[in-house]
Amino acid sequence: MIAKQNVEAALAVVYDPCSVQANAPLSVVNMGLVTGIDIDAHGSVRVHLRPTSPWCTMIGCIMQAVEDEVGKLKGVRDVTVEIDRSSLWSEADLTDQGRQILQGARAISRTIRPVRRRQWQERAEETSEV
Repeated sequence: MIAKQNVEAALAVVYDPCSVQANAPLSVVNMGLVTGIDIDAHGSVRVHLRPTSPWCTMIGCIMQAVEDEVGKLKGVRDVTVEIDRSSLWSEADLTDQGRQILQGARAISRTIRPVRRRQWQERAEETSEV
């Protein structure tokens, strides 16, 4: 029988493409996107994922990566990924490790591109005066 811990380990290397693009790479596990894992005695694995938003355009890529990584496990006959729309994702769903990664990326971002409060208004006013 396939151990749930092995499936979770495979999912830990599947990254959300948007978080990677934002320089805060988070796995689907750290993001809290995995809502369930079902494993039967014949080697079929079903993974339930919630998208980050109802209009997430990257969910297909994430689903394919889940199928690929879980499918590499010894004893896995087939992998099915289902979208779980029973709850909406929020930042509260991040694991502690995911939250630390995100906070670290935000801290680095603030040092690279400091933003002052209402900075966007100052630029709009400068543009309109010209």
